[in-house]
Amino acid sequence: MQHLGLLFTLALLATNLWGLMLLAGVYWRNRWFAMVAAPILAVTGMYAIECQHGLGPSLPGLGLFSTLVSAGLIALSGLSWEPPALGPRVAALLRDWRSEFAPRRLLGCAAVFAAIFGYAMLWRFTYPDIDGSSEKIADFSYICSYYPGATIPVPDAWFYPYLSTQYYSFQHYGAALMGRVLAIPPGEAYNLAFCLLIALSGAAFAGAVALCARRFWVRALVVACFVVGGMGTTLFVHLTDKHVHPWTSMRYIGSAPMDKPPLGPRIKAYQSQFERMELPGEPFAYSVYLGDYHAPLSGYYLLGLGAMAMLLWSRTGKRRYAAVAGCTLTWTLLANTWILPLQAIGIGGWLLVNYRDWRRLVPAVAGGAAAVWLLGWVYLSAFTSSASGYGAAIRVVPWKEHTPPLLLILFMLPTIALILLGLVSGSSQGRRLGALWLFLLLFSEYVYVDDVYSGMYDRFNTTLKWWPWVAAGTLMTLGPFVLEQARRRWVRFAGILFCLYPCFYALDLWGPFRERAGESTGRMEGTTFLTKDEFPRLMLGRLKVEAPGVVVERPEKEGGFTNSAVIPLFAGQRMWLGWYGHELLWRGFSEDVRRRHDTLTRFFDGEMPGAGKWLVAQGIDYVLWYRDGDTPEIWEKVNDSVSPEYVWCDILTYQNEREDGRRVGLWKRVPPAAP
Repeated sequence: MQHLGLLFTLALLATNLWGLMLLAGVYWRNRWFAMVAAPILAVTGMYAIECQHGLGPSLPGLGLFSTLVSAGLIALSGLSWEPPALGPRVAALLRDWRSEFAPRRLLGCAAVFAAIFGYAMLWRFTYPDIDGSSEKIADFSYICSYYPGATIPVPDAWFYPYLSTQYYSFQHYGAALMGRVLAIPPGEAYNLAFCLLIALSGAAFAGAVALCARRFWVRALVVACFVVGGMGTTLFVHLTDKHVHPWTSMRYIGSAPMDKPPLGPRIKAYQSQFERMELPGEPFAYSVYLGDYHAPLSGYYLLGLGAMAMLLWSRTGKRRYAAVAGCTLTWTLLANTWILPLQAIGIGGWLLVNYRDWRRLVPAVAGGAAAVWLLGWVYLSAFTSSASGYGAAIRVVPWKEHTPPLLLILFMLPTIALILLGLVSGSSQGRRLGALWLFLLLFSEYVYVDDVYSGMYDRFNTTLKWWPWVAAGTLMTLGPFVLEQARRRWVRFAGILFCLYPCFYALDLWGPFRERAGESTGRMEGTTFLTKDEFPRLMLGRLKVEAPGVVVERPEKEGGFTNSAVIPLFAGQRMWLGWYGHELLWRGFSEDVRRRHDTLTRFFDGEMPGAGKWLVAQGIDYVLWYRDGDTPEIWEKVNDSVSPEYVWCDILTYQNEREDGRRVGLWKRVPPAAP
């Protein structure tokens, strides 16, 4: 039954996506572009509405309406019937729309989208748990913040009563909106939204490639290199490391052990001559494997969408495509601010090449960027104000922090090779593209975002997000050109080799995929890692039926990357403090976050007399008692300290020798007496 419900949800999702594409195609007459642009345009419209007034947690009426409209559009696109009342001009427009969006014409782009969605679904269906192994729970907290449908900016689900203005969370809003429309639990929304964003990113990339390349094998090779390809150390790492997994090549510079002789120790000795720096890069394929609904995914999506918009403007000369290119600038600010400098440089380079048309282009690009800013200005005004407190700035890389040249070449080998092949391709277009991506690669080596990280992690976030984006953009634009249009045969042959080489990363991915199947497989709500144990399973079940409120539980010492601060999220509750390490980072290391953690630790250790009044003053409704360290001895102290303002609700009490009277339950706030 569970899988039957999932299939029904997927059918509804597919119908609505198809309908959105057909609706967008009325104005943007390209099936690839309409398929990719329609979802973000729809989300932007809803975002603008909820910046003024939240629509509440459930939107099944909107889902029913959109499904019926989508079904009508699908039927209209596949029929030859024309309403008799149409005039000749409208009838001609209808025939033109059908010629591009008839079902048989959509088979190619729909197959690519479905294949990439299915690939992502294989990973999430096999291991759908939203656990603390990476940043899944942190991303999930942002989706949960938007799930109640409050007016944007919404209250932070992990830091009541403060608003969520500290993060570029547009894609998390999109996931919550999809879940509210489809009426599915937030955990299932997380997993389906992840697959959807992967599919949209892949389809955007494939759409740009389809506009650049005519031959099927070229398109297939370049798209496969993007979807399953790794960085330049993909095969090389097997010569330097004894134990290789998907993480190894991604974190090669700074973390790889390099313990396989004879080559490993030699590379390690070379690296030791330079300042030790952690310089990772998460390619698209690694992000699919990891399963984090993290901001870089939007960067790939907007990269492909922006490239398609620029290519279609070059073909049609229509300002509507240039306007969408401008929209991607503000969308990037909303969804993945780290990539904004690179996205701006790319669009700026395009404007520079087309300087003769600046009178048409510049107003369209600026208008698109301004339109999205106007629609989201309520959140953007709060977000930019909060971001100003971080002290982050674009700076020149200190000389000692530059990447060791050999390691940079190894890590970015396919990208560097494609750039060089473009420069020697014998074509002015190849030289322009090669110069653009060479500039962006050098920009990422000589410029970085100076954030809260320092020391060996000074450039960590910059390379993590910039290098894979540059690699993807180079592959998307130079890959098809080098393989198909380069004048020199040896250049085309070399291009094939450097597009094939990263695909061997699929071998590194196969091992973890084969080992992941387990008891959580197919349980798309993502809670199996909790519900397999009796204590958290009972707590989750009880908390789901309690009235929405604010929750506290014993905080972890680590501050993040644990299976804590998540049960209230799955139950639709808010927390007074979640992963405090992440809240510290998101809020510029606010002293209030540290004080909350220290105060909660004292409270759960039974060291706060008269704590009931303090809990009431903080607006806390539930105190959870189920974690390791919640002993019967401390329970007595806490129970005395919270009475009479809070009453204990027992869920489970063990009397066996191993547990020795351990309790599982919660304290509920006593409602104030009626006047």
